[in-house]
Amino acid sequence: MGNIHRRNEDVYEIIAANIKEARKEAKITQAELAERSNYSHEFIRRIEAPNGKKYFSVNTLVKLADALEIRVEELLKGISDGE
Repeated sequence: MGNIHRRNEDVYEIIAANIKEARKEAKITQAELAERSNYSHEFIRRIEAPNGKKYFSVNTLVKLADALEIRVEELLKGISDGE
């Protein structure tokens, strides 16, 4: 069971890194992403913070991808099946 929990945390870290990378490529700040996605700056900051607990929904990913003007798949790159 511990491996499943660790795997889930890894997935969130990968997605968070992809969000940050896409934001930087779009040349926008966390505050601008927050405004575009209708989330708080604090929420975006927590998502991007390294090693912090982060949990967000698929709907959140869709809204962030839309705000970044990218496909959701871009936020999922680097995730494997773990096998």
